[in-house]
Amino acid sequence: MQIDILNDIEIALMSDTLRKKALEGKYIVSDLIMEENGETYQFVDLVMEGGGTLGIALVGYIYALEQANIRFLSIGGSSVGAIVSLLLACCAPRTEKKGAVLAEVISKMDMASFIDGDPYSSALSRLMGSDNAEKKKGRVILFALLSVKTLFKKLGLNPGNNFLEWLTGCLNDYGIYTLEDARKVIEYVPENIVHRLQGSDFNRPTAQLKVVAADLTTSSKIVFPEMAALYWENPDTVNPALFARASMSIPGFFQPMEVNGVSSISDVTQKWSAICSFDGNIPDKITFADGGLLSNFPISIFHQMRVPNAPTFGAKLGSQSRVVNEINSIGEYMGKLFSSLQHNNDHEFIYKNPDYRELITYIPTGGHNLLNFYMSDDEKLALFKKGMTAGYNFIEKFDWEDYKEIRRMLLPVRSRKRKSEINTSV
Repeated sequence: MQIDILNDIEIALMSDTLRKKALEGKYIVSDLIMEENGETYQFVDLVMEGGGTLGIALVGYIYALEQANIRFLSIGGSSVGAIVSLLLACCAPRTEKKGAVLAEVISKMDMASFIDGDPYSSALSRLMGSDNAEKKKGRVILFALLSVKTLFKKLGLNPGNNFLEWLTGCLNDYGIYTLEDARKVIEYVPENIVHRLQGSDFNRPTAQLKVVAADLTTSSKIVFPEMAALYWENPDTVNPALFARASMSIPGFFQPMEVNGVSSISDVTQKWSAICSFDGNIPDKITFADGGLLSNFPISIFHQMRVPNAPTFGAKLGSQSRVVNEINSIGEYMGKLFSSLQHNNDHEFIYKNPDYRELITYIPTGGHNLLNFYMSDDEKLALFKKGMTAGYNFIEKFDWEDYKEIRRMLLPVRSRKRKSEINTSV
């Protein structure tokens, strides 16, 4: 069975409404536009949150925006947000609809195959992703004990090799074998993009991909592909699927990705000094963990200290409401500790830049387990529809002119804060 997008009544109705209103000019979301074949496309940047298998909802969100003739320039994310970002950036040219392509990829994806550890590790992984794991504590504890050796030796239950092979195959299907191949698609900006008010007399936009990973060896937040030269001698020859593999290494669940030979890279010390804040001795082996450890929702990566020509939309997996955490067990303690580390920097950025609240869509994913790699097709479709509904509701209420006015009002405040921070640091 596959996710049957075209024949689902709810999806078809939302799609028809979005397309109709887009043709009528009801949605104004950006000043970067392009006319082609009688249609007007608008361009925005997009950042997506990590969240394991819940990332299927991100594809539904993308699908909704594309039905409204919205297209994406710069794209970024962590963990599953990084995976979707890489596929979105590479699977088709800028003006084409990619949501349906991504949905087809997901519908054919054998997520269960990503659980590629030994029998005990696989059994524990499956229990961790089940809806009634709480009721099976005895079995969870048993398989956890049987998997201790693997966890201590490999630092994770599943090698992640099957995932890397799958993602590599997806990119190969689109003619992407190396970073050099990917750059040609990622960085392409259509020549006929103009500014809604200024026409062709404006600073042309750039298009970037930003995948966030956590370098545990040097305690550094790493953004690929711009920092790839720190880890590979010839980054243009590297398989870009490795960037997503580095970012999706859920601690304990997937084994961390390692890169060897780093200290042997030519001019390695100068490169690290120029690109990264790390100034110690460059190690030979680097261990990566889930980018969500440092920034699960890296909404700040495309931030500009001015009124932008296009907004940076953000897609978050979960409720907007923040609740008080009750800590009554070691499991709850570890879970909330991990969650706090994931979100602290992102929450701080949004607190300091409250205008971003106007750009963020919260996709309700309650009732779904982010580690459920044995998800049924019905569950996949339900998540897709939740993402699409959230995207539909967001576009219905977003007001680009109001948002620009908010940014204009905040500019003097941010300028004063910036000067104060510079003076304080000096």
